[in-house]
Amino acid sequence: MKQIILLVLLVQFVQASTLTLKQVLASAHENQTLTQALDRERLYLEAKNLADTSMDPAELYGAGTKAYPIDGRKNGNEYTVGISKTLPLGNTQAQDERINRLNNEAYLLEEERKVLNFENGLKGLYHQHCLDQQNYRSFKQNYQEFVTLYQKKEKAYRYQEISKTELMQLEIEKNRLQAKLQEMQTVQAVSKQKLLILGRINHSDKTVLSCSDMYPIRESVQLKEEPFALSKEAHEKRIQSTQTALNRYSKVVDTVSLSVQYDQEIDIDKYSVGISVPLSFTGRRSEQERVAAMHKNAAIGFQYEQMMAEKKSMFLTLQSTLRNSAVMIRSLKNDLNTYKKELLPLVKRSYDLGESSVVEYLLNRQQYHQLNQELFAIQKDYYQTLFTLYTLSESKENQ
Repeated sequence: MKQIILLVLLVQFVQASTLTLKQVLASAHENQTLTQALDRERLYLEAKNLADTSMDPAELYGAGTKAYPIDGRKNGNEYTVGISKTLPLGNTQAQDERINRLNNEAYLLEEERKVLNFENGLKGLYHQHCLDQQNYRSFKQNYQEFVTLYQKKEKAYRYQEISKTELMQLEIEKNRLQAKLQEMQTVQAVSKQKLLILGRINHSDKTVLSCSDMYPIRESVQLKEEPFALSKEAHEKRIQSTQTALNRYSKVVDTVSLSVQYDQEIDIDKYSVGISVPLSFTGRRSEQERVAAMHKNAAIGFQYEQMMAEKKSMFLTLQSTLRNSAVMIRSLKNDLNTYKKELLPLVKRSYDLGESSVVEYLLNRQQYHQLNQELFAIQKDYYQTLFTLYTLSESKENQ
């Protein structure tokens, strides 16, 4: 019989699926529609850029005439047919492509922050579930210990060793703890389901998370990558785009039109070759384009300066919050350790010996539970702040 039970447990263990944070992120990356949408938008922007900056097609034109010469010659038909094409001079077309491409690349770099935010959100959900699970298991153990105590007191009541009032107080507390335990069980189940749905993972009740790879709680966080790298690179590309525009519109002549034409008249055939050069100095388009590029360059610089000042200020605030949270967590862990190993055993011994009332005993247990809940709340806040900081700093790998 024991062998059959062990075999069943072994099969269940094998069928159970344990997922690490790395596996959750890998699944999300492989199936994430946000990343796929960004890849498609990159292809769209490049194709649109090439379409917008490509040369106009050659033009075929023609005209026909019914001629009636006044000198008495025979009436006849005349017609004209020709082809014209506008060509960019030098690297004008390449510069137009580069202006658009740099702006598109800057935009896509900024869009990558959404992907980073999503991934850090997944990391936050992973840690939230692990904390919910720890909280549930801790509280379950606490509840089971209390149930054992209640059963002893229930037996003591039957032997009239304690009063009905004391037993009722214990029963009320047991029911309260049971309701709280069910609530915690639901919370940790929901947090796991949210994570697996966003991670695009087929989940079941047997799917569990490792939680052995949680980020450690530290007072100071060291980034492995330069902070705000995506924003800096996007800014540099926008600046390069405006500088390319300045060079592009500094040319005296940027296009030339060529044409070839054939004319058939009543008594003569004519072949013509033409060239048309726009005189930029007769208009202000190039000048205004340069002015616009200079103003755009200055605006980009001011906007970037303001954005970086806000980011750095928020970064320092988050670092300070993390440091304070880590100090509080360490302090609460020490208090809970003292409470569990020293104070609670004393209170229980005093209660068992009849030196303190059931109310005092229950109040001390509730105080211990409140400290435990405060610890879990601060730990959750710590990880939420941590991954907010990673998103703000635009950092990917920091564990």
